[in-house]
Amino acid sequence: MGSSMKAVQIIEYNRPFHYGDCPFPDLGPNEALVRVKASGLCLTDLHLSQGRQRIEPLPRIPGHESAGEISALGTEVKGWKTGQRVLVVIDVPCQTCFHCLTGQTQRCRSLKRIGFERDGGHADYVAVPASNLISIPDHLNYEDVATLPDAGATMYHSLISQGKVGINQKVVILGVGGIGIYGVQLARMAGAQVLATSRKEARLAMAKEHGAIPLNPLKENLREAVKEFTRGEGADLVADCIGSVESIQDGLAVLKPGGKLLVIAYIDDNFLIPSIPFFSTEKEIIGCRGCNRQELIATLDLVAQGKIKPVIGARYPLSRINEAAKRLEEGEVVGRIILTR
Repeated sequence: MGSSMKAVQIIEYNRPFHYGDCPFPDLGPNEALVRVKASGLCLTDLHLSQGRQRIEPLPRIPGHESAGEISALGTEVKGWKTGQRVLVVIDVPCQTCFHCLTGQTQRCRSLKRIGFERDGGHADYVAVPASNLISIPDHLNYEDVATLPDAGATMYHSLISQGKVGINQKVVILGVGGIGIYGVQLARMAGAQVLATSRKEARLAMAKEHGAIPLNPLKENLREAVKEFTRGEGADLVADCIGSVESIQDGLAVLKPGGKLLVIAYIDDNFLIPSIPFFSTEKEIIGCRGCNRQELIATLDLVAQGKIKPVIGARYPLSRINEAAKRLEEGEVVGRIILTR
């Protein structure tokens, strides 16, 4: 190893990502240095660079979806060896609060996140607590699993843990992009029937391939389509992967009484709810954030068994992150963008 590595940094908000030389991360006694082989580019990375989500202090290396191999270990680390293939869990929780002690680490109020409060994986190397490592089965490649810590496991947490999706339920997924396509597969795997929306025909074709009924809201009326899909009953579950005022209102409108709206994504800061139709039909709005370690392991197991398949829309070398970011912002990519090494 040299004295520096290549990394992407957010130097200043509303500027392109900076790619260049960066010092190696310091390695704590309970940490592992991971040589990153692939990292996923998420819309949240763009929000960070634009200052929509602020992280202090700058500069910061983003990247919360990463996979690679262990390059070095801190003096106190046990149970891991250099050269092992690993996936990196995003959240670094306190491990002592009520939420952590009851297994709901995604709710920890003191957590720090890889790629947010800590430097992330859009770099040659990232230092993470050894407790944030998960072993990757030998038959899976780094690119296929890199997006699981966020895109894959967040949908597992949302649909399986929070939504408790089940056999023959009617599920509507609003926004079938890099996260939503995992939702289609997980809901279908759980035995549900799925209707998925997008304004992009290529994304709808992908959703149809994975067993969903595709709907373009620019061409068809969502509420009428869901009425037909559910024989007038309304959806059991709506997963909102858009996060706008409009998508929240659409989601609530197509739910059956007692149905659940899973709020997974965000665009608008606030949303408006028509109060009487909401409480009189006992609908639920459920916030969904990230995942815990066990949910990521479960998602990885499903990929290892071939039950869900990561969808990679494009691959770019890390040095071309700004080109990749432009394509992501344009919304034309089908699936997740992978940054390669």
